Amino acid sequence: MHILYLDQNFCSPDGSGSTRSYEIARRWVQAGHAVTLVTSSASLPETYRESRFSQDGIDVNVVRVLKARRMGLLSSFLASAQFALGAMWRAVRLPGADVVFVTPTSISTFLPGYFASRTKAAPLVCEVRGPRPVLAGTAGIVRMSIGKAVSGLWDRMIYRAAHHIVALSPDVATSILAGGVKDHKITAISDGCDINLYRVAADHGDALLETYPHLKGGPLVVYAGALEPNTAVGYLVDVATSMLAIDPDIRFVICGEGSEKEEIRAKALHTGVFEQNLWMLPSLPKLRMPELLSAATVVMSVLRNQPGVHQTSPETLFEALAAGKPMALNYQGWHADLIESRAAGIALSPDNADLAARDLADFLRDSEALMRAAEQASALAESRFNRDKLTGELRAVLEVAAQDLPAPARLRQRSLALKRGSDVLFSAASLIILSPLLAGLSICVLVKMGQPIFFRQFRPGLGGRPFRVLKFRTMNDALDESGTLRPDGERITPLGRFLRRTSLDELPELINVLLGDMSLVGPRPLLMEYLPYYDQNQARRHTVPPGMTGWAQINGRNAMTWEEKFEHDVWYVENRSLWLDLKILLRTAWVVVTGKGVSAPGYDSMPRFDEIMARRQGAEDV
Repeated sequence: MHILYLDQNFCSPDGSGSTRSYEIARRWVQAGHAVTLVTSSASLPETYRESRFSQDGIDVNVVRVLKARRMGLLSSFLASAQFALGAMWRAVRLPGADVVFVTPTSISTFLPGYFASRTKAAPLVCEVRGPRPVLAGTAGIVRMSIGKAVSGLWDRMIYRAAHHIVALSPDVATSILAGGVKDHKITAISDGCDINLYRVAADHGDALLETYPHLKGGPLVVYAGALEPNTAVGYLVDVATSMLAIDPDIRFVICGEGSEKEEIRAKALHTGVFEQNLWMLPSLPKLRMPELLSAATVVMSVLRNQPGVHQTSPETLFEALAAGKPMALNYQGWHADLIESRAAGIALSPDNADLAARDLADFLRDSEALMRAAEQASALAESRFNRDKLTGELRAVLEVAAQDLPAPARLRQRSLALKRGSDVLFSAASLIILSPLLAGLSICVLVKMGQPIFFRQFRPGLGGRPFRVLKFRTMNDALDESGTLRPDGERITPLGRFLRRTSLDELPELINVLLGDMSLVGPRPLLMEYLPYYDQNQARRHTVPPGMTGWAQINGRNAMTWEEKFEHDVWYVENRSLWLDLKILLRTAWVVVTGKGVSAPGYDSMPRFDEIMARRQGAEDV
């Protein structure tokens, strides 16, 4: 299986960002699958200059984007736009894929993923990591409401487009279900622990402590992760400030980069804890992170106290579990409930720093609780959050998605999607361009034949389902002496004959095409009364949408028998393609200009198929 993997923030093991996509992709390669990963340069170390390289069998394709230490709103938008456009271009040039996997579902990753799935005719699997950020705060309730509406609309678009959705936590899966997505379309697979990387000897962190000797001498509380608004790392400064009065030997370390770094440093300086019992370290390469966590007594995982944010799965949590370290959290949610129920850590008050500091100090002084928490953390990492097991579950989801849509079905789906897209574009453009002609013909029909201007009649569409076809009226309502309508040949007007000969009466069917009832090319929609008389082969003409023109229309039109017409319709069903549609459209123009085959000999169009079949059946009965 060939997996096309899109993650804007891929990072190699020698970088300081999240290596989750690397760990997942290399395991898929080890399982025998081909993985092509499209990412940006945002999280890659500066040493990576190539636009394409191989990492442990992963074919990594890099889109160069704007990179700055502090990303403002404009620069973040430009970087996202760069990646989206670059990833779309890569998707066109890369070889075909059996499945497209997108994480996370931001605009910059989802749009190229959706584009790739359509151009490659591959199922799209999206990983939803948590709730989308909502515009809030300074703009007030109105802005928040607009943000929620836009976010909800975007989510519904993703859920509809995705073949399958992977939720990164049970809480996320529950919220997706609440949005109306069917249960069979969602699989909850949490993040995992890289035990092989983080499970090291007890003295593995001694080298780092020698580099930073001021961290020695007491319990060490470590936070290692992003310094962004949602992580609310400033909470640690408040706890450290309260801790000075409780136990000054307890030390705090904040290790990471992000937009909030300078604000956190300024706050620590202002409260007097900076380099007193709190130190800030730059981000460490992922390969050196085990040193820091090995030296830690407790590992912190913090999030902003805001609804929905707690559905996320912070990487700091899984790194601590992988290292077998006790946890301290300041938020609620499924993982906090799990940590407390398994006694793998402690939940601190998110709003009261003094209370949080006292509870944390008591936890750090309880050697038995720390030992039990370390054992439980190790057990969770090895069982529930084992990366190998969870990656296997995710791989199984992708394999099932690829099997659900085998290559022939995917190609057919792509062809139908492209056909529908061309129908919409052509019909909409034609209605706009031809609007003066349509208006003029409407006036002519109104003057010559009166109301109604349009002829509406139920015809069988895709699957034989009825729809109301729309044409210009070509006949009047003349009655005979008994008050019944006269035969069609007597009621058709000179204007009607002109409209039929030039096929101008068919132009309103462009509205049927735009609405999806018809296509530009396909078997012509006939009368509902004909349905009972089709044999099994002839009925196959209804397995595709009916068309304004078709293969039969350019190969004799009405100057052929019904059997010949149906043979041509079935041939089109078996051989349809975009190139064939284009050929039919081009030849239709010539048929319309010449008026060839507009009617059968002795008829205004053709004899009724149901009447012919009824006479045949009657003759057979005799």
